Amino acid sequence: MARYGQYDSIVHSRYVAERLPMGCGGGCVRWMLFFCLCAAAGVAAAGGLCDRPLSVGWEEWPPFHYQGRDGRPAGYSVELLNQAAARIGCRLAYRQLPWSRTLQELRLGKVDAAMQALKTREREAFACFVPGYSPTLVRLWVRKDRAAHWPVAQLQDLGRLGLVRLGVTHGDSYGDRLDHWLQAPPGAVRVDAGENLASSLRKLQLGRIDLLLATMDTVPNEMARLPQHPAIVALPPVWRVGGAYYVFSKRSVSPPLCQDFADALRGLKREGVVDRLYRSRFSIAYPDP
Repeated sequence: MARYGQYDSIVHSRYVAERLPMGCGGGCVRWMLFFCLCAAAGVAAAGGLCDRPLSVGWEEWPPFHYQGRDGRPAGYSVELLNQAAARIGCRLAYRQLPWSRTLQELRLGKVDAAMQALKTREREAFACFVPGYSPTLVRLWVRKDRAAHWPVAQLQDLGRLGLVRLGVTHGDSYGDRLDHWLQAPPGAVRVDAGENLASSLRKLQLGRIDLLLATMDTVPNEMARLPQHPAIVALPPVWRVGGAYYVFSKRSVSPPLCQDFADALRGLKREGVVDRLYRSRFSIAYPDP
């Protein structure tokens, strides 16, 4: 946040001019006044980019965003976005909405920003993408007592093991490669789309599906809410499908402001803030490529 407003900067310039060292003539005074006025104009311009609170759509998706004990949004993505906004002097107003509605209102400019979005060509038409420093790693999950029955080392193995009931979560993306594969899976693979991750994990525990595609960073939090037995573990394959992004509506957020957020987040990464926050949420170091 800037320490001086426009008026304060002009007053400060007069204060400096009155206290210039002896021998500094009128030219020196004029240059000092010019410098301070330019600084004031820069502050005013920065404030103009974010002259109102930005609305941020969110829904329960721990550990990235969820309702904290104080009733306000909390989580890795929320905390990181809050720090970036504070760095550039922006205020945020969080609106709890279903993900599908958040995307619709982002397209219309009725919501300014959203979190944890994967980049797609369709979304790039209406949104500016800013790295969210949230790498997405997809794993295959299985009941621990049945892991030996599924010797999967690569995606192609799923078509060679007989009938496989494969769980996914409705509306989720698993990256271009896996999404394309899921559109026309091998004949022996039966895809079961669950309403949400929690229900799919419960199906896995109950034996209603054999395997489940899900991201490495969301499953542990959901499993903590389920019965401990039967235990669920990940099979060896790991698919890095890129990172999740913060997205800003092109209808309501200017390109310079989107760039300001990108620069602020890059600075937080460079200074180690991203790694410290990631460790606090996931108990592992930030997985740089």
